[in-house]
Amino acid sequence: MVIAFQITNTTSDFNYNCFLKLALKHPTHQFFMLHQKQHVIKKDLPENVKSVKLKYAHNTGIYHSVLNQIQLRAYLKKYKVDYYFSSNEATIAIKNITKIAFLHHSKAIKQKQKFKKSNHADFLITTNDIVYEQLLHTIPELKNQIYLISHGVEKMEPLSIEDSIKIKQLHTAEKDFFISIQKGCSVAQLLVILKAFSVFKKWQQSNFKLVIYTDEKLANKSKKLLSNYKYRNDVLMIHKADIFESLLGAAYAVVFGGNDINFMEMYQLAYKYKIPMILPEIAHYNSIAKNAAVYADVSEKSIAEKLILLYKDETFRNTIIEEMTKHSATHQWEEISEKVWDSIINNKT
Repeated sequence: MVIAFQITNTTSDFNYNCFLKLALKHPTHQFFMLHQKQHVIKKDLPENVKSVKLKYAHNTGIYHSVLNQIQLRAYLKKYKVDYYFSSNEATIAIKNITKIAFLHHSKAIKQKQKFKKSNHADFLITTNDIVYEQLLHTIPELKNQIYLISHGVEKMEPLSIEDSIKIKQLHTAEKDFFISIQKGCSVAQLLVILKAFSVFKKWQQSNFKLVIYTDEKLANKSKKLLSNYKYRNDVLMIHKADIFESLLGAAYAVVFGGNDINFMEMYQLAYKYKIPMILPEIAHYNSIAKNAAVYADVSEKSIAEKLILLYKDETFRNTIIEEMTKHSATHQWEEISEKVWDSIINNKT
């Protein structure tokens, strides 16, 4: 059997995590991993996984979208693929191949006729219950083609106390800190988290620091803003991914303020290091994290309240970590990958 799966990023991607696990469990089957050239792929792939670079992306304009479909069709025919798992709701019209599409958001479903016309999948997998219920409500005739399979999480490997102390010594003068993801955000969004941190500092009089993970563009834009910020000595701006991961592992809590592209990366790392999350109070995030996170309006007052709550109430913080631990026990990638295999390949209901 030949299975092709497309990925949109690396370690936080649903397909990436599922099919690398499945390739190890099913060494007699051949897997082709289709990805964009900018994606960094691990060199130690299983022997039955071949990495294939795609030149054109489906979401960078009509011209490239057409070329993307042409190259996909060529690769699927060339490798005599039996099953093709798309990385999103878009699939191509090609015969004699079972096509599976993923729906992580409800945006694609809003226009029923447009969705039905552009969707050529034999099966749909949605990773959260809100999208699943909306899909059933909007297009009930697809009921037997839809599977609800939740996103998996990383195995929990929290840093040791010693390693956490070393990271704080290196970056935050041995002080505890919150970390906020602002990658891909605007100056206005950055200002919200800075104001929230100001409220926290004002009411708690603590020596906590704030680490902000962003891109170089926003970091440069915000230099003047930070130079006039009252608590500028307690703010550390970073933009390198390796530094971000090590700091997140030692953080007291992580505040997600970035765009949705960065959400799953943050989500995986938070679980890996057992770090409580403060997420925007949006149905999409709630349907994924459920009780294993704290939710705030995207406002300085609401975010500040949640920072203060986690800081003052250690019992509450531990309750969030306990919820994360429970969720992790039933959502490991090994289990999620088997659900995909049983639902689609073995066709079990």
